[in-house]
Formats: sequence, C-alpha cells, structure tokens
Amino acid sequence: MIRKRSRRFGVLSAFLVIVALFPLAFSASPSAAGSLCGTVRDAATSAPVANAGVFLRETGGAYTGLSGATNAAGAFCINFVPPGIYDLEVLVDDYRVGYLRDILVTGAVTDVPVDLVGLGLSLRRPYPSPAETHVTLSWHMPSAASARLLVFDARGRLVSAWASPSLSSGEKQVVWDLRDQRGVRVPAGVYYLRLESGTERRMRRFVCLP
Repeated sequence: MIRKRSRRFGVLSAFLVIVALFPLAFSASPSAAGSLCGTVRDAATSAPVANAGVFLRETGGAYTGLSGATNAAGAFCINFVPPGIYDLEVLVDDYRVGYLRDILVTGAVTDVPVDLVGLGLSLRRPYPSPAETHVTLSWHMPSAASARLLVFDARGRLVSAWASPSLSSGEKQVVWDLRDQRGVRVPAGVYYLRLESGTERRMRRFVCLP
C-alpha cells in the first residue's frame, strides 16, 4: 500500500540587506521564499523613477527569471524569492542605469533604496498601447529645462502637442484623451511621440484603436 504524504511549505517574507563592504553569514529554511521590495529614485533629484524594470540576477550574472517594475511612486516588489545572495539590475527604457551587488535575502521585508546616477532625458513607452480611450505619456527630466511633447500620425502630420518654457527635474506625465488640437477623436492607426528638450530628442511609437 502506497501512502501519499503531503508537505506544507510556509511562505515567509524576505529581508533584504545591501552588503556594501563584506558578505554576511546567514541561515534560512530552504523552503522559505519571500518578496524583495524597494524604491527607485534619481540620485540627483530624489524624484521617484516610474516604469523602470528591476531584474534579479545570481551573483555570477545569470538571470533568475524573477523581475518587477516600478509604479508611479518608484516602488517595486519581486515575489517568491528564495533565500540567497543576489545582484539587482535596474533598466530604464532598455538601458542599464543601476546595478546593486551582494543583496542578502533572509526572512523579512524591508524597503530598499535604489539611487540611479546619471539618469538623463528619457521618454517612457506610452501606456496602454494599443490605446482605446486615453494614453499616458511619461518622461524624465534630468534637470530643469524647457520641453515639448509632440504627437504625429503615420504620415508625419502634427496631431497634438504640449509645451512648457520651464519644467522642473524629475518624472513628468500627460494623459492624452486621443483628441487632436481641434478636439476631434483621432482615427485608429500608428502614432509617434516625440520629446524635445534643448538639443535632445526622444521618440516612441504607439497604436490607437477605433
């Protein structure tokens, strides 16, 4: 007769410590798993960085398959993380802008500060895309400056625009209702978003549905 045995694995939260100078010894149950949570900010302005990808890697560089993304407040959480020592990679617009090494995971949750140095002018992917009723247009200003945000259709015609002679540094956002400068709903199709500040330009593509 074969007896089926069931095991219960407790799910514990994880405690994250960034080890800057030396590794720490620890012990934890092999079945324990938890969450790594933190906040990503611009090191120069302390402004939260939204829509950043956060990826957990082994200390040898291999990707663990665990990742998260920051919300509008710059906060993120990566769940189901086994105890161990990891590296944390932060990407903004597909470019690596931060890398934290020797992160020790044990058995509690804490907020992890991630300061990004040298985050320049960046234009986020419009969300959602495809868009049906509205689309959120977000970008990052590395310093106070003038800026223009322009939307063009697939034929290169200007559809909508926003401009400011002086914007403070940090994360910026515009919610567009998919109406042109005359107040008419734009047709379905491909559109292009362009951010201009000083001599710099950034472009993004997105789609509108009927």
